[in-house]
Amino acid sequence: MEKKTVNNVRVGRFELLMDAGFGAQKAGDILIRAFARMGKYVFIEPMIPAEISPPARTRPALSGVIIRVAEFDLENIGNNTDVILASHEVVLDRRLDDEEHNPNCRVLLDMGDKALPTSGYDRVMKRVKDSGLSIYPFEIVPEAQTIIRSLAGKARNMYYLGMLGCIYNAPEEFVINEIKLTFGTKLREDVFKKNIDLFHYGYQDARDNVPFAYEVQNASGKNGHEKILIDGNSALGMGVVDAGIKLVSWYPITPASSILHTLAKVFPSSGGILHQAEDEISAIGTAIGAYYSGVPALTCTSGPGLSLKQEFIGYATAAEIPIIIIDVQRSGPSTGMPTKTEQSDLLPVIYGSHGDNAKIVLGVYDIIDCFYAPQLARYLAEKLRLPVFIMSDFQTANSYKVIDKPRIFEMKDSNDIDDFVLDHFGLQRLPEPIEMVRTEQAVPGTPGKMRRITGLNTDQTGTVNYFSKASQRSHAVRNEKVHCVQRALKKPELFGGREEGDVLIVGWGSAKGAVEEAVSYCQNQGLAVGGMCLRFVNPLPLMLKEIFSRFKKVVTVELAYGDPYKHPPLAMILRAETLADVQAIISRVTGRPITPRSIETKVKELFHAGIA
Repeated sequence: MEKKTVNNVRVGRFELLMDAGFGAQKAGDILIRAFARMGKYVFIEPMIPAEISPPARTRPALSGVIIRVAEFDLENIGNNTDVILASHEVVLDRRLDDEEHNPNCRVLLDMGDKALPTSGYDRVMKRVKDSGLSIYPFEIVPEAQTIIRSLAGKARNMYYLGMLGCIYNAPEEFVINEIKLTFGTKLREDVFKKNIDLFHYGYQDARDNVPFAYEVQNASGKNGHEKILIDGNSALGMGVVDAGIKLVSWYPITPASSILHTLAKVFPSSGGILHQAEDEISAIGTAIGAYYSGVPALTCTSGPGLSLKQEFIGYATAAEIPIIIIDVQRSGPSTGMPTKTEQSDLLPVIYGSHGDNAKIVLGVYDIIDCFYAPQLARYLAEKLRLPVFIMSDFQTANSYKVIDKPRIFEMKDSNDIDDFVLDHFGLQRLPEPIEMVRTEQAVPGTPGKMRRITGLNTDQTGTVNYFSKASQRSHAVRNEKVHCVQRALKKPELFGGREEGDVLIVGWGSAKGAVEEAVSYCQNQGLAVGGMCLRFVNPLPLMLKEIFSRFKKVVTVELAYGDPYKHPPLAMILRAETLADVQAIISRVTGRPITPRSIETKVKELFHAGIA
């Protein structure tokens, strides 16, 4: 082997590509846990096929992980990949289509399937070379192949885990410890030992035969806070517990289901009830019924389930029953692409129910937001007696990240919400009292406090009333609840501190990390570019119009469809609210996350065209 080149870098990104069902995500999870224990920051994005058990060695079978590791905190999955390890040529060929690799990307390709009559190794290797990438063919050593055959073809991921662990200089003992924590009590002793042996063989193979390695320094300037490694849906689940929610009613749907997997492990011990309903409509009906009786409740769903819940959402608005809905967005419409990320639910969430509907819509930035959002949602739902949405997406839901351990509050009464949570989301405490359509809002069973619950229009006493003045008042009161929140919203953070300039980039929810990094790129090149990302998308902060007026051009980036004839949702809403000529520079629905470099490229195009 030629002399090994060690690349000292502050940040790196690599991928493991395999067929579905062969453990690529599990290997990735083990490796990032080892990195985290070493003191590095990590961000991981799984690539999960929508099909259940797609045939091996087919393009739809691509399953894998993208891992970004750095010595500094990470807010997104980054731009391009430095190293790809592929289990065969079909998954590599499919992944190259996404064009997310660096020009100098190094590709490690397992040649074990080359003898198959259907293989296309020569064509794919030519494609790699024609793209200017470096390719390093390898074969699993015979001793390891014998072990894999004894395990019915499984555990190949442990060999690849060893190779990547060596390439990224993760000491064997750190990775083995995480393997033990993952599999130690689940596998027979002999099977577990074979997995460890495979890891060792892969590690040694890379050490002896791969001519390059990467050294990512451990995090510097630690802030003294205890760190944890957690994904977005797990953070939402734990946040639900800390917010004092006592009933979660749901129907299984990708990508929201893992919230409930987390809750199934911990919810009963905190006095919570997890109810799997027979369908999406029953799930939200159960949650509304629980909140009517005074039990804090929520429901979780994704796009198709959201469509089914709309009538009950409108009912909760009219009946003044609090309800919290977590919507983990995925690619649509209809079934769409269940395991791809998108931000296309904004309009149906805000405007989906018939008639004039008042509701609060909150988009989480990142994993730490996922933990605190249920507390804020409960506070707002109970204070306003309106539906409150927590909007996440596939990317946030399934991405692991190292974060400071969140503060635990164990909320009992939503009125006692800590100022820390309000400040975190840029909201002042709401005024007292807030007028309701019906004066009486007591919990059922309160002596002398009987009240009628109905979706029909009522007056202050709760009596059904179809008169014009009563209808006008009901609409005004419901909307004034939203206006109370709007007046309490603080000025959004402007990334890079720029208050005026040529271009302002605006995103919402999970676009935050990419927008912030792109603004940094642009400002480092002397461009007068600012950026902001919205957590509250309904209502919007009152001062947006004034902020927009200080920039020559305001543009949006969002994972929702737009074209020259159709504005995507965020741009459409901002144009209506501010009357500014807001244009989208990224409005794509590829199922892939927005990258900082793609934003930077689009902004530079504006400058080159003389628009900014």
